[in-house]
Amino acid sequence: MKKVMVEMSGGVDSSTAAAILIEQGFDVSGVTFCTTPGTTGGKSARDAKLVADHLRVPHSVVDLSAQFERDVIGNFVNEYKSGRTPNPCAVCNRHIKFGPPLFEMAAELGCEYIATGHYAITEGGELRRGTDVQKDQSYFLYPILAAPIERILFPLGAMTKVETRALARKLNIPTADKGESQDICFVPGTDYARFLRSRGADAVAVAGNIVNVDGGIIGTHTGIHNYTVGQRKGLGALGKPMYVKQIIPADNTVVVAEDSQIVSNEAVIENAVISKTRKVDVGGRYAVQIRYRSKPVGAAAVSINTVNDKSDSGGLTIRIKFDEPVRAVSPGQAAVLYDGDTVVAGGTIRL
Repeated sequence: MKKVMVEMSGGVDSSTAAAILIEQGFDVSGVTFCTTPGTTGGKSARDAKLVADHLRVPHSVVDLSAQFERDVIGNFVNEYKSGRTPNPCAVCNRHIKFGPPLFEMAAELGCEYIATGHYAITEGGELRRGTDVQKDQSYFLYPILAAPIERILFPLGAMTKVETRALARKLNIPTADKGESQDICFVPGTDYARFLRSRGADAVAVAGNIVNVDGGIIGTHTGIHNYTVGQRKGLGALGKPMYVKQIIPADNTVVVAEDSQIVSNEAVIENAVISKTRKVDVGGRYAVQIRYRSKPVGAAAVSINTVNDKSDSGGLTIRIKFDEPVRAVSPGQAAVLYDGDTVVAGGTIRL
């Protein structure tokens, strides 16, 4: 019997994924991560244990708080300090949920596979979009291209969320009707300013100037952490519709422009990973997604380079040129290259 370590958050998705794997004949072990120092995982761990007991599988809580603080929260704070809009879910997938330590942990448990409740498909060493277009999470999962993807299972990939809940209720899973988790699990509510201050990033959470593209002061912002490229809401009355074009942390300034002035013809994707089964060639054409909910746009790879430095932006760099100008390309967000429904590469946007 093949053994699988299921990352159980206590939610309906991971709980149902574990149940499906049991029905498929896997020997399942449940693991819940503790990401807050000095705790034992809280309600998530308790719910996961409740489900594990219901499914009659072993369950353990693993303290990953130090690594989470360093790799996920540290990146989140540093990105805001640098005037970028971070993507903590992709970072967590790279370092925590599918990082090398997790595969080592699985090996210690004698597990050949790791599984989660994500809505995506792994098959033949490739990552593809999930069947449920509203829940597809392949955009955030691009980092697994650098992991042993053949050892990763997504039992919900061919299901819809409605089907998942229906199955959970049929199997009497205790968390069948549990609500959705919040987008950023480590920020209480939506108070980014308070959280950033707690991590020593006071400078990003104070008021400063809003300037136009000529450098003229035309307003006041409430802290650069409240803005991202392309944003209009929250800028106040500026006389005409204006949008965030750039964030300059060095002088705590938000640069705004008219809608036609916030488009980009190119983007650089840094810290990129590429599918082991596909090549990204100079001149190759791809559908590129620059936000979770954005429609993919056509683009060509114009250069691929290896950067030899010790920063997080080191490694593989892909420069892409869009087929037509693209609005509000935001530094810090993920850019993911698709060939049809298959993810061929992904990384972090730098303009």
